[in-house]
Amino acid sequence: MQIPQYLFPAAPTKPQQLLAVSIALTVSLSPRASAEQQSVIEEISVTAQKREQSVQDVSVAVSAFSGDAIDKMGFEEGLDITQQVPNMNFFAIFGEASSPSVSLRGISLVNFSDSWESPVSIYVDDVYRGNPAGSAIQLFDLERVEVLRGPQGTLYGRNTTGGLVHYVSRKPTEEFAAAASVGVGSYSERIVEGSVSGPVADSVRGRLAIKSTRNDGWQTNTVSGDKLNDTDNFGYRALLDFDLGDSGGLLLNVHGSSADQQSVGFAHMGYLEAPVDGAATCAVSRIQNGECTSATFAMTGAEAVNGHFDPEHVAASASEGMATEIDTFGTSATLSWDFDHFSLTSISAYEELDKFLQDDADGTPVIWFDEQYAVDAEQYTQEIRLNGSGDNSTWVTGFYYYKDDRGLVTEAPTTADGLWHREIVALDSESWALFGQLEYDLGAELTLVTGLRYTEEERDFTEVSGPVFSSYDELDVKDDLTESATTGRIGLDWRPSDATLAYASLSSGFKSGGFSGSYNASLEATRPVKSEDITNFEVGIKTTLADRFRVNAAAFNYTVEGYQAQVFLTVADGSVITNAGDVTGTGAEIEITAPIGDNFELIAGAGWLTTEFDSEQIFQVAGDSYTLDGNELPSAPELTYNLVARYYLDLGDSGELVLQGDYAWQAEHFLQIENDPYSHHDSYGLANAKISWHSPADTYSVEAFARNLADERYFTYQNTLGSDWGYGVWGQPRTAGLRFNWNL
Repeated sequence: MQIPQYLFPAAPTKPQQLLAVSIALTVSLSPRASAEQQSVIEEISVTAQKREQSVQDVSVAVSAFSGDAIDKMGFEEGLDITQQVPNMNFFAIFGEASSPSVSLRGISLVNFSDSWESPVSIYVDDVYRGNPAGSAIQLFDLERVEVLRGPQGTLYGRNTTGGLVHYVSRKPTEEFAAAASVGVGSYSERIVEGSVSGPVADSVRGRLAIKSTRNDGWQTNTVSGDKLNDTDNFGYRALLDFDLGDSGGLLLNVHGSSADQQSVGFAHMGYLEAPVDGAATCAVSRIQNGECTSATFAMTGAEAVNGHFDPEHVAASASEGMATEIDTFGTSATLSWDFDHFSLTSISAYEELDKFLQDDADGTPVIWFDEQYAVDAEQYTQEIRLNGSGDNSTWVTGFYYYKDDRGLVTEAPTTADGLWHREIVALDSESWALFGQLEYDLGAELTLVTGLRYTEEERDFTEVSGPVFSSYDELDVKDDLTESATTGRIGLDWRPSDATLAYASLSSGFKSGGFSGSYNASLEATRPVKSEDITNFEVGIKTTLADRFRVNAAAFNYTVEGYQAQVFLTVADGSVITNAGDVTGTGAEIEITAPIGDNFELIAGAGWLTTEFDSEQIFQVAGDSYTLDGNELPSAPELTYNLVARYYLDLGDSGELVLQGDYAWQAEHFLQIENDPYSHHDSYGLANAKISWHSPADTYSVEAFARNLADERYFTYQNTLGSDWGYGVWGQPRTAGLRFNWNL
C-alpha cells in the first residue's frame, strides 16, 4: 500500500488522548487482512506542472487529497482542507461564506474589499476564480484537490505569490454510475448530495452533480431572538465530454451556486473597565472574554450581550436584516488535441458573481455602524497551452488572457441621521501573459528545471461617492494603473532512486497592484497600490521508506517586496491600503503518511514559520501608535500540526467498521497586521471524530461524526474600529451529525 501526502494533525486540547485512543484500538479490536477499500492512503496524480504526474514526482511543495479521501474524511466546505495542510490557515472577516482569506506560509489577502484578488489563488477545473467571495465553495463530486505552496510565477502566475488551491471535478464515465448521500446534524442541518454519470450518445459522455446544504444557524441574535449564520446553499455542475476523432476531445462545463442566509454576527469587544467615564483599559484576556465595555456599547444601555458572550450568542440590530446572498454562474470549454510530438489544450471560460452582504459591524443592539456591500462581477479567461517532450526534455508553453469587470457599492445607511456613507466603484482589469517551462535531463539522476513568464496588467478605476464619512462631502475619482512583470523559476531535481526526489529551486512571483473599493475616507485612500513581488528559495525531499511510509519535507526562505495590506484606522477615518513594507519568511514543513499494519494508518503534518516586517510605516489604532517594523504577518502561527488516525475493523459478511480521529493545532498568533494586543490569539486545537459502517461491497455506508469535540472557543478574525472597542468573529462551536451514503 502506498502513501499520499496531505495531512498532519494538530493538537486539540490534549493530543495525547487522541493518540492513546488510537493505539488502544489497534490492540483491542480484531485485525483484518486488508484495509485498502476504505483507506485514504493512496497514490495521487496531480497536474501541478500542467501535466499529469504522481505527487511524488513534482518538485513543488504539494498537498493533494483525492475525492474519495475528501468524502471519507468528512470534508464539506472548501476551507475544511486548511486544517490538514502544513502552514495553511484562513481567517474569515464576514464569516466563511462571504470573504474567506486563505493563508499559505503566512501570505494572505490582508484586505476585506471585493476590489482585490488573493495572493493565494483559487482554481476550479483549471479556471482561475478572481473574486475571493467565490472561493468558499462546497466540496462535492471532486476528483481531487491540490494545494501548491510557494509562488507559482511560471505556469499559473495569476497573483500566486503565496500559492494556490486547485479543485478538480470528477469527469464523465464510460459506464453508468450514480451516488447519493443524505445527512442530518446540529442546528437542524440537512445535506443532500447526488451525482449521475455515463454515456449520452456515441462518443459523448455526461455527468451531473448537485449539493444542497441547509441549517438553522448556530448563532442567536440576543436582540431579536433571530438565528444568524444559517445556511441555505445549493450548487450544481453539469459536464459533457465529446470525443473528436481519435486524437481530440471537448469538455463542456456548466456550473453555479447560490447562498441565501443570515450573516455571521460580530462579537463587540469593549476595551474599558465600567463605568466608561475615566475608566482604565482592561487586560486583553478580559477584553476577549467580553468582560469589558466601551462608550459605544454603554450608549445601548445594555449591561452585556444579554448576559452572553460566546460563539452562539451575539448582539445585532435587526431593523435592516443581516442578509448574505451570493450567486455564481460559470461555463468553460476545454479543447484538447494530440499531435505527433506535442499536445494542444485550450481553456475558454466565463464566470459571474453577484453578492449582497449586510452586517452589524459594531455588534451592539443599536443601529449605528451597520453596513452593506454589493458586488456584480464578470470575468473572462482564455488559456492556450502546448505540451511536448523529447529524448531528454519535457516542455510546456502557452498564452493566458484575463478580463475582469466589477461594480461595487458600499453603504452604511442606517445611522440615526440617515445615509452616512456610500461608495460606488467600477473596476475593470485586463491582463495577458506568455509563459514556458523546460525540464532538461542533465543525466540519469539530475534534471534542470527552468521557467519564465511575462505578464502585463491594466486596471481602470472609477469611484463616485457621497457622503463619505465626516470629512468629505463626496469623492469623484478616475485613475488607472499599468504594470508588467517577469517572473520564473530555476531549479535542480535529483533522483538518486525511484523512491526519492530531492530538489532545490529559486522562484519568483508577482501580485498586481490595484485600488481600494471600500472605506476610502480621503482622496489619498483611493491612490493605487503598486504590485508586491516575492522571491523564494526552497529545498525539499520526497521519499518512500520501506515501500510503505511516505515522507515529504521542504524548507524555504522568501522575501516579499511591497507587501500589500489594509489597515482600518477608525470608523471616522476609514481604512488605508498600502505597500506596507518588505517581509521575510523562513520555515519548513513535513508530511507523513504511514500505514501501520493492515488495519491502522496515520497521516500527519507539521509546519514551522517565522515572518518579519521591515517597514517604516506607523499607524494610529485605538488611540495608540503602532509601527509595522518587526511585526509578524497575521494568521501566521510559528507552529501548526495536524493528524489523522484511521482504524479498520473487518466484520466479515457484515461489512466493515472504520474509526477516525483527527486533530489540528496552531500556536499563538495575531489576527491583524498591526500586531496590536487586542488581535493576539492564544494557541488552540480542533479535534474531530467519526465512526462509519460500510456494507461488504461498499454500496451502502452510514457514518456518525462530531466536529470541534472539545467545543473550543476561538476567533477567525478580529478588528479594532474605535478608540475603545473592536469586534471579533467566532469560529463554529461543536457540531455532530449522521450521514447515509449510497453508491451504484
